[in-house]
Amino acid sequence: MWQHRFGYSETVKLLALLVAFTLPALLFLRNFYMSDPDFGWHLRAGEWILSHRAVPYTDPFSVYGAGKPWYDYSWLFDIFFALVYRIFGLKGFALLEVAFRVATPVFLFRMARKLELAFWPAAVCAALAAYSISSIYAPRPGMITILFFALELELLLTAVNKGKFARLYWLVPLFAVWASVHIQFIHGLIVLALFAGEPILNFVVRHKADPAALPAKSWWVLAASFLATLFTPYGWHIYSTVFIYARQKHIYDSIIEMLPMSFRQPFHFVLVFLALSAACALGWRRNLRPVYLALFAFAAVLGFRSIKDSWILALVSVALIAAAQRANTGDTAHIPSLATKNKFALGICMAAVLAVAWRRYDVTNSWIEMGLAGSYPEAAVRYVESHHLQGPLYNDFTSGGFLIWRLPSIPVSIDGRTNVHGDERVKAYTDALRGLSGWEKDPDLAQANLIIWPAKSPLSALLRCDPRFRQVFADPEAVVFVRK
Repeated sequence: MWQHRFGYSETVKLLALLVAFTLPALLFLRNFYMSDPDFGWHLRAGEWILSHRAVPYTDPFSVYGAGKPWYDYSWLFDIFFALVYRIFGLKGFALLEVAFRVATPVFLFRMARKLELAFWPAAVCAALAAYSISSIYAPRPGMITILFFALELELLLTAVNKGKFARLYWLVPLFAVWASVHIQFIHGLIVLALFAGEPILNFVVRHKADPAALPAKSWWVLAASFLATLFTPYGWHIYSTVFIYARQKHIYDSIIEMLPMSFRQPFHFVLVFLALSAACALGWRRNLRPVYLALFAFAAVLGFRSIKDSWILALVSVALIAAAQRANTGDTAHIPSLATKNKFALGICMAAVLAVAWRRYDVTNSWIEMGLAGSYPEAAVRYVESHHLQGPLYNDFTSGGFLIWRLPSIPVSIDGRTNVHGDERVKAYTDALRGLSGWEKDPDLAQANLIIWPAKSPLSALLRCDPRFRQVFADPEAVVFVRK
């Protein structure tokens, strides 16, 4: 049958993977923009660490945080980010995002195949999962967390499904690096604890013990992984940042990417489809393991609470679909893996397609500068620099990270580091952006000599009527005020 030949054709498989792995990067190159305003403070932090040859223990970038404890939990990524900028300039940002957009579907497909999901379901799941989190792609440490979490799921589920428990020891160095890259390593520790504590969970829910559960020595892996997270310059202080974030509530109402899915974009429905598919796959499983339900519940709570954390639901859904399929069919070799020569050919084709696209869309530093000018207050910054304006500065929450990088001599009033500024402060600035009652009493505004504020904000119109300030510059992105 031609359908059978089509499904098993190596050429067809290669073309399918070529599309799945490169399409997210191609769409990005076609419509490039820097979507994450926090790239600025990550870049400046990396430059600070390289110049001082030490990590910061107090905040050097804002007026509010000056002299107060601050632990740069992503210090290793920030160094890497700064080095990429030194070597490639602004186009290094585009290179990183292309790399992440390619690596995400590759890692997802690899995870699904290692968990013995058939080729076509694995390819489809990887493509859908990569698309479902397309709104959070950005050159930031959270992308490395996605890749590390996929590796962790692969190691855990191959250990319980194939008995390859020795692979769990790789989790220790993984967490040692992860804790220096991104604070969400804590999600990985929670998932590891779920699997290590499966016997306890089975006892609580009175489930018959599964012979494939992790052995008791997995508790030693969990303990070693936890200790590995302490081998950072900040030691146990890294967990103080975890507790700060855990207590914050207003950020989930104030920051756009922290809001839940609005179901105004197609990728929101794709994520729900993946989650429902995982739920159905678990429901059809002959002997449902409570740890899988706990893992799915954990991912669903995080994924549906915030768009920024939707990646964890996408990854867990793919992993559980693969685990349930293997348990139901018991077939682990019905579709062979790609031959090594074909994998090499796929890599060459991917590199060629991306190189042509890079040239086609003329990715240069000048092109990216124009993109930044259209998304951030770049023109306002140049006006401030040319006229030698001085702080104290009053700025909005979103542009703070950008201004940390572009105006290094003027500390910002606030930025995206909510572990520095706190929940209530973020809410206050969000209210000010909307021009709500009481904006004129803001203590930061009262002390400001310089204001850089979004042009479309209601507060910009109110400041034009404020006798304390006068407008000196305006463009479609930002307005600049100085004290009279």
